[in-house]
Amino acid sequence: MPEGYVGTKFQTIYASHEPPCDARIDELVKWCRRFAKLGIVGKAMGNVSFRTADGFIISPTGTDPATIASRQFVEVIKTDIAIRELTVRGAGEPSSESMMHAAIYDARFEINAVFHAHNDALLAAAARFRLAVTEREQPYGTPELAQEILKILYGHHFFIMRNHGFVSLGRTMDDAGRQVEEMLAKL
Repeated sequence: MPEGYVGTKFQTIYASHEPPCDARIDELVKWCRRFAKLGIVGKAMGNVSFRTADGFIISPTGTDPATIASRQFVEVIKTDIAIRELTVRGAGEPSSESMMHAAIYDARFEINAVFHAHNDALLAAAARFRLAVTEREQPYGTPELAQEILKILYGHHFFIMRNHGFVSLGRTMDDAGRQVEEMLAKL
């Protein structure tokens, strides 16, 4: 049974409270709003990110995807998974799954976008679609979840976190977003 949301499970250190400035954030906003409009996600979006020269820009925790604005995004510029510490630029708290995004970007250099969301119908169809699924359920936002994902990460661009949600990886945000739409169109 998935754990209820209790907030982030890491310490956030603010290098700056100024929102990151990157024109590509508008593309993340577009995908968040598109997923909300299509009913792919509810108010519990999950999280979306893209790689930057300094780290990655990610959606903040607890934000409604239908109304998210570019100034709300946060840039994670340093991640220390071992001590559960993130250094960021931005006004908000980064997504509770930021450590997972960091682990994926560190492990897969060709990946430039990570989209994660929750969809019960897709989780139920994982076996039918022959999707990779993590072996064990792990608590959200933890180093243990990041490590569990690393076990199945290679060779997959779309996979399921057991009893949690899906992750779509892409070279671009459009790749990651279209992959989500294609998977959900099969339901």
